[in-house]
Amino acid sequence: MEESKLTTQQYKSFGPRPVSGYGKGAAIWAHVRYDDECHNGHNSFAITGSIRDPRRKDSVACGCLHDDIAKAFPELAPFIKWHLCSSDGPMHYIANTVFFAGDRDCFGKRKGEPTNWEHTVQFGDNPIKYELQPSFAKFLQTTNGNYDLEIVRFDHDNTDRNRVILGPKFTFKGYGQKWHECPFDTEAAAADFLQALKACEPRFVEVPTAWSEGKSRELSAARDSAIWPDATDEDLTAPGLEERLKARLPALLAEFRQAVESLGFIW
Repeated sequence: MEESKLTTQQYKSFGPRPVSGYGKGAAIWAHVRYDDECHNGHNSFAITGSIRDPRRKDSVACGCLHDDIAKAFPELAPFIKWHLCSSDGPMHYIANTVFFAGDRDCFGKRKGEPTNWEHTVQFGDNPIKYELQPSFAKFLQTTNGNYDLEIVRFDHDNTDRNRVILGPKFTFKGYGQKWHECPFDTEAAAADFLQALKACEPRFVEVPTAWSEGKSRELSAARDSAIWPDATDEDLTAPGLEERLKARLPALLAEFRQAVESLGFIW
């Protein structure tokens, strides 16, 4: 398809026409544009409205007044579905549609899947799990069992206004560069832990502590995001949705171009 010609302003206004629900004498204007007013590198379509009450100085309502626009301007109703569609497709075409059609939360997790973990270590047959900071657990695992580690001391700068004198902390060389990042309060604790790593067969275990609630499928929102009003539930929920969305995009854009040009705008 021929690329859309980038333009900074292509705008039409319709109205005023009477509108109900906003007081006696209220009138509505419809504003339609197809341009790169946002300066993001592609033309986008928008249809918005503004409502004035003759007894008031400012607008009483404005923005995506699509229900009011459809009632007052029935000839514009077919164009409302193209709101926020750009020359390369609906806004976040695939990402939004897949999210709304799916049952995964914003982190990609389904109901019951763990979202947070406690990082622990067990030594030998000891059933007790010792909790570790996630970054410290990762550091220990990157040693690949080579626990020939050097204990390092960090002193506190003791410049706190409360004038409490804080003692040194200890870590292993390669982990932590500041006092507050050190995992051990004493050198003896660091030495005992290091000896356990070397002699007691450490096993690192991640214990789930929170689980996702997932999300309900929002198929109506998915149809709106994809501008696919006749999509069946199976169209939106069967495997391969991304591929189906990509396959229908050329025809969708051809229909969009026809709608844009029918309003007298330059594609």
